Amino acid sequence: MKGKLNNYNELTTFFSMPNYHKKAMVSRFKVFFIKVTMVPFLVLLVCQILLIQSCADECKKIICYNGALCLDGLCGCTTGYEGEDCSLEVREKFMGTYNVTDNCTITGNAMYTVNISAVDTSVTMVKIANFNNDFSNPVNAIISGNYIEIPVQSPDANGRAVSGIGLFSGGSTITWNYTIVAATGIPNDCVDSVWKR
Repeated sequence: MKGKLNNYNELTTFFSMPNYHKKAMVSRFKVFFIKVTMVPFLVLLVCQILLIQSCADECKKIICYNGALCLDGLCGCTTGYEGEDCSLEVREKFMGTYNVTDNCTITGNAMYTVNISAVDTSVTMVKIANFNNDFSNPVNAIISGNYIEIPVQSPDANGRAVSGIGLFSGGSTITWNYTIVAATGIPNDCVDSVWKR
């Protein structure tokens, strides 16, 4: 009851004040209202704008090559490319001359050299010269990450077919498992063939 009387007395006091006092109180209330409601709102608005700009800026200074797109400050490389800016061809690390140590079921152990080079028509393809120390024409292979795959093919068109897969590791080694099927249908399996550059 006492609280209500105080509120009534305060209200009566406000209305019985001269106008210049009322204006001063209303003016103070407006300033208080702005401080309490508008300042936090403006601070929140500025923070949101800065957050949005900082997200957008993650890719502002990033340059991505070969059709790659930047997302959250990182380049998402298209097929056949790698590196922070996607400027490197994945197949680059495979190219060069290798010393081969074969271990095959029919031809046995053998040592020779091969050369891997680019195929102009596709960034994911390479050709291997002197494959198995036996093929006259290059064997084509497809690169995907650290893997090199030989799809079934007959490079010399003499009835022999080759297929296999290799794993690139250590910056200079490919470990292969491949099969050469003779025209007679007899397979020559080469397991853990090691190619070192």
